[in-house]
Amino acid sequence: MFSTIKNFLHRHRRKFLVTGAVLGSIYFLMSYAQKKLREWQETEAKKFFEMTRKKQHFESTERTCNQTILSLSKIVSENILTSLNTEEIVQKLQDNPGNKLELWEQIKIMIFTRICVLVYALSILQVTLRIQLNIIGGYLYRDSVLEHEPLIDSNLQSKYLSLCHHFVGAGLEDLVRQIERVVKRVVDPISLKKKITLLEVEQTFWSIQTILCTDTNEGDPVKKMVHYLVDHTEINEAKFDTIVKETMDVLESDEVTSVTMSTISRSFSSVIDEIANLFVSKWVPTSKNHLEVDEGHVVTNGALKLGGPADPFINVNKVEMHFVKLLPIVNELITKNTCKGNTNIPDLLTQQLTLNDKLKLLGANIYEVFSNT
Repeated sequence: MFSTIKNFLHRHRRKFLVTGAVLGSIYFLMSYAQKKLREWQETEAKKFFEMTRKKQHFESTERTCNQTILSLSKIVSENILTSLNTEEIVQKLQDNPGNKLELWEQIKIMIFTRICVLVYALSILQVTLRIQLNIIGGYLYRDSVLEHEPLIDSNLQSKYLSLCHHFVGAGLEDLVRQIERVVKRVVDPISLKKKITLLEVEQTFWSIQTILCTDTNEGDPVKKMVHYLVDHTEINEAKFDTIVKETMDVLESDEVTSVTMSTISRSFSSVIDEIANLFVSKWVPTSKNHLEVDEGHVVTNGALKLGGPADPFINVNKVEMHFVKLLPIVNELITKNTCKGNTNIPDLLTQQLTLNDKLKLLGANIYEVFSNT
C-alpha cells in the first residue's frame, strides 16, 4: 500500500509541485493584496480625517475673518464720516448764512469724497484683512499638523495682525487727501443749478475712478496696499520679515490687483443703483407728454404698456434732477437707513464685500497655499 502511494506521488510529483507553487503564490498574492488594501484604507481614512480637519479649520478662520472685517469696517466707516463731516455744514446752511453758496460748494465735494473713500477704503480693508488672516490661518494649520517648533507664536501673530491698524489711522488720512483732490478736479466744474441725469452721475464716479487708476503723482490706491499695510513697519525679526515679505508678494500680485479693482467697480455699481432709486422716487409727471391714457393702455415716453395700470413706465436715464436737490438725498444714503433693506451705504457695501465670491475664493486659495505641508 505504501509502495502504491509512493509510486503515485512519484508519478505526479511535478503536478504537486506546480499546484503547491500556484497555491502558495495565490496565498502570497492574497496576503499582499489584503495588506495593500488595509494600507490604502488607512491612507484614505487619514486623508479624509485631514481634509475634514482642514475644512473645519478653514471655516473657523473664515468666521474669524468675517467677524474681524465687520468690526473694523464699522470703525473705518465712522472714521471716514467723522473726517468728512457734512453734518456741521448742513447745520450752518439751516441758519441761512451769507456764505451759503460757498458752503454748498464745500458740501458737494465732501459728499462725493465720502462715497469714493468709503468704496476704496472698505474694499482695500476687506482684501488686506482676508489675505492676512488666511496667511495666518494657513501657518497655524501647518503648526497643528507638523511636530516642530511653531512657525507662528502668539506674539508674532499679534504683531502681524496689528499691521492693518496703520491703514485705519494714518493710511486712511492719506487716502482721503488723495481722493478729495481728485473729486475736486472732477466735481468742481459741475454747477449746483445744473439739471443732472443718472448717466452723468455714473460718469462722474467713473471719471474719479479712472483718474485714481492713472494717478502718476501719488499712485493708484489699489497698488498702494503694501504702502498702507507695511511701509511704516520696523522689521527686526527673521520670522516676521519672512511673513511680511510673503504678504507683500501676495498684495502686489496681478490676481489681487484684479480682484480689488473688480470689488471697487462692483461697489460703485451698488452706489449707482441706490442713486437710481432716488431718481425714480423723486420723479413726478409734469405734463401730458409724460403720461397719456387711451382706452386702457398707458403710453409713457414712447413705451406702450398694454392694459396698463396708473403707474407710468419711467426711463430713469432720461430723468433729470437739479444737482443741488440731489446732494442732500445722496448724503442721506450715507448717514441714514434709506437704502434698500433699511440700510445705509457703508453697511450695504460692507455686507456685499463680505459675501463677495471672488474675495472668498481669493482667501481660500491663499489659505490652501500657506497650509500645505
